[in-house]
Parts: sequence; structure tokens; C-alpha cells
Amino acid sequence: MNRKLRASIMLFITAIIWGLAFVAQAAGMEHLGPYTFTVSRSFVACIFLLITHIIFKKSKIINYDDNYSLKRTVKGGMICGVVFTLAINLQQIGLIYTTTGKAGFITALYIVFIPIIGLFFGKKPDFKIILCIIVAMAGTYIMSIKGEFKINRGDIEVLLSAFMFAVHMMLMSRFSNNTNSIIFSLVQFFVCGLLSLIIATFKETIDMNMILKSYVTILYVGILSSGVGFTIQIMALKDLDTVIASMISSLESVFGAVFGWIILGQVMNEREILGASLIFVATLVAQVPLQKIFVRKRKKAH
Repeated sequence: MNRKLRASIMLFITAIIWGLAFVAQAAGMEHLGPYTFTVSRSFVACIFLLITHIIFKKSKIINYDDNYSLKRTVKGGMICGVVFTLAINLQQIGLIYTTTGKAGFITALYIVFIPIIGLFFGKKPDFKIILCIIVAMAGTYIMSIKGEFKINRGDIEVLLSAFMFAVHMMLMSRFSNNTNSIIFSLVQFFVCGLLSLIIATFKETIDMNMILKSYVTILYVGILSSGVGFTIQIMALKDLDTVIASMISSLESVFGAVFGWIILGQVMNEREILGASLIFVATLVAQVPLQKIFVRKRKKAH
């Protein structure tokens, strides 16, 4: 299988996992503060990733590559862990003050921030990608926004979160090569959990009874969304352009709506279906190498 196609499929699976995580996070925040929830999911992710690393290391069935730089892996994990701490906690706090629909739209802006940030480093996206981004954003807006769009404190915090997620994805792309994805993710979540624990100690009351009440959502978000999802993303970024990777990841908003309908009974109306369809089309077109197809057609014509 083509490496880019495999990476795209991996990110598509991650988008499904993250889509269901919206439901889990909404349930988990009923009993816990934002920082305590982040601490819990991060340390669950660390335990899961450590066990996974040990199993993969000892297993003869799985080809676990040892050819990587431990120094680069730890350094990348620590830097990304600091940025991820800012991104995830800003998002969690923002959800207290704004609706999930508006937060979903604003968070999806990371697919716009990535090429904008890339411009400062001399990376200019082609016209097709720019057009796909516009269509995807229009689809997200149609699907997520209901009623008047007003900016409040929560909106600003989620907007800052979206910017930090864009920086986070670009950093992961930069450090993805010559690193061990599982150890990288383990270090990242350890840093996030430790920093969030320090903040939670001063800002919130950490109650183990409340944490245990939310164990189902914490385990899902910690193991699948954090441990599996972000590790897959690091692996996929080894072979995929950051802008295209961000567009595939943004499909989490579509799956979030689908799982909300299946699990919470939130039926999608015609407007939401139209928005979801636009996002799917934009993401698929972004994957198609149109330039290569046109070149082949021209050669055949001559």
C-alpha cells in the first residue's frame, strides 16, 4: 500500500476516534474541572503507552523499529507536550463558556492556521488546497453554527486553542522523523499531565471520588483519543503533508455529529448533512493529485 494512502487511512481512523471523544468529554466534564480531567486522561494515556511500548518491544510478531534517536524523541515529546498542555486546557476551559457547536467550528480553524503559519516559513499552499480549506470551513460553519454568531470569552479561548493545535501539529510533523512514535507520545502526555496537575492543585479541588465517577469517559479519552489517536497522528505525519493531515483530522467534527446522533439522539437536519457533505468532499479532493492527472492527460493527448 502507498505510504501516503496508508497515512491518510490512519488519520481517518483517528478522526473517528476523536469524533466519539466529543461525547466522552461532554460526559466527563459533568464531575470534573478542566485541568483535573486533562490530568486524568494524560496519565491514563501514559500508562497505556508504557504498556504498549513494553509489549511491542518484547513481541516477535510486531516489527517494532529500534532505529530512532532517543534524544530527538524525548526533546520533541517535551516541546509538543508543553504546547499540547496549552491547547487542550484552553479548549476545555472554553467549553465552559461557549456552546459545543461554536467550539467545534472555532477549533476547526486550525486547518486555516496551519497554512497561514506555514507562509512565515516559506511554505506556500497551492490553489487546490486553499480552495479545499475554504470549502471545508464553509461546511463546518453550516454544520455547526445555529443562530447568531457572537464572540464571548469562551470563543476567544477556543480560538487560541485552535491556534495552539495548529502549532502543535506543525511541531509534531517537524519531530516525527527519526523518532519513536509511542515514546514520543508517552513523553508528550507525561509533560501535559504533570503541568496540568500543578495548575489543578492551585485552581481546582482534586477529588478521587469524582474521578472514579468519570472513569468510563477518562479511560476512553485517555486510551483511545489520547494514547492511540495522537500516536497514530505522529506516525501519519511521517508520510503526509501537514495541511492535508489537518484536513483529514478535521473530519472529527463530522463524526462527532454522527456519534451525537447515534448515542445522544441528536438527529442531524438537512443543514448539518449539507455541511458534513461539504467537509467530506473538500477532504477527498485534497487527497486527489489533480496536477499529476492533468499532466498524464496532456501527455496522452500529445
